[in-house]
Amino acid sequence: SKWPDTPDWADAANALASRLANDRHLLNALNPQQMANALNALSKWPDTPDCTAAVKALASRLANDRHLLNALNPQGVANTLNALSKWPDVDVSQASADALASRLANDRELRNALSHIGVTQALNALSKWPERANCESATDVLAG
Repeated sequence: SKWPDTPDWADAANALASRLANDRHLLNALNPQQMANALNALSKWPDTPDCTAAVKALASRLANDRHLLNALNPQGVANTLNALSKWPDVDVSQASADALASRLANDRELRNALSHIGVTQALNALSKWPERANCESATDVLAG
C-alpha cells in the first residue's frame, strides 16, 4: 500500500481485496492486528469496488464481533478508525467507527495509551461522523 498509484500494486490489492470480500474463512481467520493492517492497506484505494467490498466485509465483522473490537490495541484502534474514515458513508464503516468511538469514550486506559499520532488519527477520523453521539463523545474526551 506504499505505492497506491502503481498499477501492479493496485491490481494485487484488488485481487487480495476480492479474496477477503468473498472468502468467509479467510475473513474470520484475521486476528485484531491483521484486521487493522488489512483495513489500513485497503484505505489506499477507497474508490475501487473490490476494496470497498472487502472493507464492507471487514467492517461488518468488526461491528459484530465485540471480542475482536475490544482486542484491538491503541495503534490498531487509531489505524482502524483512520481506514474506516475513507468510507464515511458506508453503513458498516459508520457502525464500526461508532463502536470504536464508544470504546475510546469509555476507556481511559485506551485513550491514555494512544500515541500523539494515534490521537491525531482518531480525531481526524472521528470528524467524519460528527452526527454520531459516540463519535462526538470520543472527540470531546480526546480533545479535552
